[in-house]
Amino acid sequence: MRKGILALIIAGAFIFGAAAGLGGGYYKYVAAPRKQAVEMAKKQQEEMNKMVRHGTLTAVEPDKLTLKVEKGGGDIGQVISLTTNEYTSIQVGMGFVNKPGEKADLTKWFKAGDTIDALVKDGQALALHREPRPGEQVQQGQVSDQQHPGPGQAAPAQGQKK
Repeated sequence: MRKGILALIIAGAFIFGAAAGLGGGYYKYVAAPRKQAVEMAKKQQEEMNKMVRHGTLTAVEPDKLTLKVEKGGGDIGQVISLTTNEYTSIQVGMGFVNKPGEKADLTKWFKAGDTIDALVKDGQALALHREPRPGEQVQQGQVSDQQHPGPGQAAPAQGQKK
């Protein structure tokens, strides 16, 4: 009888140890990193929300924009100046219009009155975005106005006639 109880105690201790080991390993390698990742993502999202600005441009210079902020970052209603550098990404619609490492002339892509979204850190624009203007077609690295073709370009076809 004592041998049976001893064997039962040993088997129970083995099962308890295996369960505790699996549970501890799951927590250490799965649950805890997942929890840390969620907390870090929330922190990064809060930081990103502080950096985003949405508003209307009041002035455009080759390397500087003046923006009246309508949403984002605690600057609502204020006019802020944004400088750019060669690492600022410029996007019109879904396409990027500048090449990384090349400083872009902002007057080529923006004008006063445009509504833009900007990612801003310490007065530096990290990314700029605006929607295409009516009649404007966006291609990678260039924006063209379909209603007014340039010299040597044919006007787009209006449709086929039968």
